[in-house]
Amino acid sequence: MPHANMGNWRSQISGEKIDYTPVRSVEELVARRDSGASIFTRLNVDMPDIAANHEKVVMRPHGRSTPTAEIYVPHGDGPFPVLLHLHGGGWFTGSAEGERKLAMQFAAAGFVVVNLDYALAPENPFPTGLEDCVYAARWIVRNIADYNGDPTRLAVGGGSAGGNLSACTILALHDSDEGLDGADLAGVPVKFSGAVLQFAVLDVPLWLHEPHYYAGTSEIYVMSYLGMNFTDRIRNPLISPVYSPHLSKMPPVYLSCGDEDAFLSHTLTMANALTLADVPTTVSIVEGADHEFLKIPNIVAEAGPERERIVNWLHRHLKRTS
Repeated sequence: MPHANMGNWRSQISGEKIDYTPVRSVEELVARRDSGASIFTRLNVDMPDIAANHEKVVMRPHGRSTPTAEIYVPHGDGPFPVLLHLHGGGWFTGSAEGERKLAMQFAAAGFVVVNLDYALAPENPFPTGLEDCVYAARWIVRNIADYNGDPTRLAVGGGSAGGNLSACTILALHDSDEGLDGADLAGVPVKFSGAVLQFAVLDVPLWLHEPHYYAGTSEIYVMSYLGMNFTDRIRNPLISPVYSPHLSKMPPVYLSCGDEDAFLSHTLTMANALTLADVPTTVSIVEGADHEFLKIPNIVAEAGPERERIVNWLHRHLKRTS
């Protein structure tokens, strides 16, 4: 079951005990952005062996935001299947750098990985970050062959808010992106062959109603992303994908969550919704794991095996068909 507060998983990530004090305002959330991000960048040691790391690749040079990405290419001949990787951080923090080691581990396993830096709230509230993710998917279709990637074998995945954006990106591109700014790539078709949603935020009303160790702060995160008057939008399928009437348009989905994570109920709720929509769905509940556990296999014994299960699942669903 979830712990009393976020101190447990943050302490595991940082390698030292953290007495977490809940934030009380959006301004305080932003003030903690850098210190929160730094606990993840410290994990970038003993990096995986890959063929190439392209940093600060500009996705869109002009627009409301200018997203960039790190693109990792594995050793081998290719073309390789492609994974669009979206970092977590409650929509307000996080970075490609903070996900670098995990994303490179996926690359070393045989994928071209596009590790995106999307626009962050509250400076860039919904839908700007989602627009960046949608744009990046279309950019991949147009450009990833230059990095030895195969745009016809494409998956998307990420943890926490990154899992939310992954599901919402699929729904925008497989169903309707009405209301989103597609810029110069509007209309470029994208077909995902799989999605990996890790300890994802999938049901914002549920998060507000059953916050677990986010009690007193979940509404701060949501306010940062959606603005002060958010209650009329929290069931929007591009914010809470579990409410989409078009879940049947999702590709096969792998849902991963620890049994100590506050978002476990989101995983279970989404699994039920997907299976009712006849979407091939794999659910993995990892014993003894809290939030962000995939980044710390040295601390959480099942993190390494779970990453391997995800890799094997991705390879099955992104295999060549001809």
